[in-house]
Amino acid sequence: MDGIGLQAYGQRDPVVEYKMSGFDMFEAMTANIQEETVKTLLHVRVEQKVEREQVAKVTGTNKDDSSVKAPVKRVEKKVYPNDPCPCGSGKKYKQCCGRNA
Repeated sequence: MDGIGLQAYGQRDPVVEYKMSGFDMFEAMTANIQEETVKTLLHVRVEQKVEREQVAKVTGTNKDDSSVKAPVKRVEKKVYPNDPCPCGSGKKYKQCCGRNA
């Protein structure tokens, strides 16, 4: 990779040489990965499955299902800041009762 810039002196396109060098490096890397994978697979030992005794008993969870709460529903219609004030003053809610909220 260091001599890619010098390829122009040999009447070769440095971009093409860089691509070819990168492709060769990629091919070497994939071959190395395949070789190491095969080596690892050949050194694998198959062991018998050992049955284990259950030491701790499952007792349940700390969650109490008896007090499941329902979502809170709003009784009145929500008042937005630019809606007329529900007190009947005729002003916007943000200029009347909403100012104190």
